[in-house]
Amino acid sequence: MPRRTKAPPRGWQFWRRAFWTRPALLVLYGLVAGVLGLLALTDVPGGIRDAVAMRRAVECPAGTMRVEPDADPPKGCLERIPVTLSGPWHSRGPGSDWHLMVEQDAEYVLFAETDVPTSGSRRLSDDAEAEALLWEGTPVAIELPAGDRVETEAWGHRGWLQTLFLGMFAVSGLPMLFEAARLKLHTASGWWSVRGEKVGLTVLSPLMGIACLLAIPSMLGLVPLMLGLRLQWVAVVVLLSLGLASYAVIRGAGAVRGRPGGEG
Repeated sequence: MPRRTKAPPRGWQFWRRAFWTRPALLVLYGLVAGVLGLLALTDVPGGIRDAVAMRRAVECPAGTMRVEPDADPPKGCLERIPVTLSGPWHSRGPGSDWHLMVEQDAEYVLFAETDVPTSGSRRLSDDAEAEALLWEGTPVAIELPAGDRVETEAWGHRGWLQTLFLGMFAVSGLPMLFEAARLKLHTASGWWSVRGEKVGLTVLSPLMGIACLLAIPSMLGLVPLMLGLRLQWVAVVVLLSLGLASYAVIRGAGAVRGRPGGEG
């Protein structure tokens, strides 16, 4: 039997015409990534203030403890709630999601859920009795009966550092996708064209250098945070990765200038 061939894409079948690689859309993707990253970075100063206040806070008075999870949480103090642990419900690489259950009307209901780093998640067990410490409604630590405290990803400076790294990684998409659009436009027949060569982004241009300086430290800095390592290790990893990225950018810029017809 003769081999069947696919019919050419029709005009309305944009997903079959490399629609997403048009230079104009690459610019749009970059703008979206940049705006989302900048919005995340605007939350960092508030996160730093919360982290400092959280670490200095005392426990809330006993009379302010919430009975129902829908009630407004107290402000400016650490709320202690007896809970039963349920989980891990979802393991997303490093770390796990845990549900904090409370007894209400002779049945257990969800009071809150929280992400716990890998090192802390291994110390928790399903159906274990514990006490959760919450900062303005967000679980920041779980205290086991033996007195062992397990910190969540929202505790202290971990929360704003994670927001910082995610924001930096998102912002790195702005120069990276702008560079992809520029390279694609050189071999395409216009901003809305799907023709042209594939973009490999292997040359460290100025835009790619900026993207590397943002993406590499932020991506590697998230690893010790997710594993629950001390913040000193986070600082070491970020500084080493920043140095590595800077060295790669400088070497790449030198190689570009050294080529015949290169810039510089």
